[in-house]
Amino acid sequence: MVRGFYDAASGVLTQLRNFNVMSNNIANLTTTGYKAEALVGSSFADHLVVRLGGGDVRSAGGIGRGNFFTVNMSEYTDFAQGSMENTGRELDMAINGRGFFMIRTEDMGDVLTRDGQFDVDSEMNLVLPGVGQVLDDSMSPITLESSSITVGQDGAVSVAGEAVAQLGIFDVEDVSTLKNAGKGFYRSDTEPDAAEAGSYHVVQYVIEKSNVNMAMEMSRMMAGQHMYNSCSQIVKMYDQLNETLVTQVGRVS
Repeated sequence: MVRGFYDAASGVLTQLRNFNVMSNNIANLTTTGYKAEALVGSSFADHLVVRLGGGDVRSAGGIGRGNFFTVNMSEYTDFAQGSMENTGRELDMAINGRGFFMIRTEDMGDVLTRDGQFDVDSEMNLVLPGVGQVLDDSMSPITLESSSITVGQDGAVSVAGEAVAQLGIFDVEDVSTLKNAGKGFYRSDTEPDAAEAGSYHVVQYVIEKSNVNMAMEMSRMMAGQHMYNSCSQIVKMYDQLNETLVTQVGRVS
């Protein structure tokens, strides 16, 4: 009976964390370049075996074959390409394919993002407003003589037909190693490499929208709500059974 109580309680806790992830996705539905997240979980038995160094769960004597409660292991980020939206702004850019822009910030250090809603500050530095300076292919800030620019598919920035900078497009071998810094920004433990030529195209006058699927998030939210309600009811039933055991069974004996 205790095992069933923990199964139901873990279901409640899992769904609460799942709601937080889905709520964050919905809140960032209109955030440029945002990538949807999902919760990754496993049974406690699987988690325990991994921690102990492997082996067959079923071979563990005395444990039984019942279901084990869920463990929230990590969050998965879906880096699939978002749809493109034409804005008509010269300083709006998007990456079609692999790669990230690199932004130098004061509080987070150098971060990667797919958000290309750029602007120029008072010193004519190319910046992501409210975040930091956009870096070139040598990881140096980009300074422009004019905000009227042309950006080629390879990221070459030109003013009046003259090349003035090379927009930095960076990539990592395994995007699952990136650490989420919030609102579509990511940090890497290792220095990212320049994205491979031909694996991307920079597109000017457009932005990449969030890849959050609102219909799917709402569907998952409703399914999670049903699961949460069911687990909550089971927890209440076990609580009532425990109360009966303590108050009535003890009285009969």
